[in-house]
Parts: sequence; structure tokens; C-alpha cells
Amino acid sequence: MLRITFRHISGSRATQLDVIQLGAHRELILGRALSAAVRFDPRDDTAVGRQHARITPSAHEPGRLMLTDLGSRNGTLLNGQRVGTTVALQSGDVVRLGETGPEVEVLIDGTVDR
Repeated sequence: MLRITFRHISGSRATQLDVIQLGAHRELILGRALSAAVRFDPRDDTAVGRQHARITPSAHEPGRLMLTDLGSRNGTLLNGQRVGTTVALQSGDVVRLGETGPEVEVLIDGTVDR
């Protein structure tokens, strides 16, 4: 089983943690929507879209997680680089939602089940 910890570095949730087991859901949405697995404040984190980005297991590389921007207006950055396509995530990577939006550090523990 795979456990992902999101350590909020900046934004309205700075210093908070989200710990999520990647199991039956098979994808995690980051955004302001009530249904998002990693939810941001709709009033304070205005750079974040309702469904801003998605994290899923790789279809081609067992054991790897992938990050995809979901067509957000402000973009998604991985370690300071704008995400144009789906990119691989590694434990310790920093995801920023929007050029000036909140940052989260992604910590991955365990293995990705296929």
C-alpha cells in the first residue's frame, strides 16, 4: 500500500499535513473542490483551481506516481518548473499550484500497487 504525505509549505494551510492512502481511488485531485483529496481554501488560495492537478500511478512504469496539470488557468509547477505534460513524481518533490500559489512537499512511503 502506498501512503502519500503532503506537507503544506506555503498558502493558507502552511505547516499542515495531509496523509492519504492511495488505494481504491487510484487518483488524487489537488484543488479547491469539496471532492479534492488535497483541498485548498477557496477564499485564500485563489491561484488554485477547483480541480487543479491530479496524481495517479503510472500506466507504463510500475512503482511510479505521475503528476498532471488539469488545464488550470495558473498552471502547476514541479520543483520550480512548469508542468506541460504528465511528469513523474519522486518523494521530496515540491508542487506549486500556480506561479504564486501554495506549495506542498510530496513524501511517498510504500509501493504503488497496480
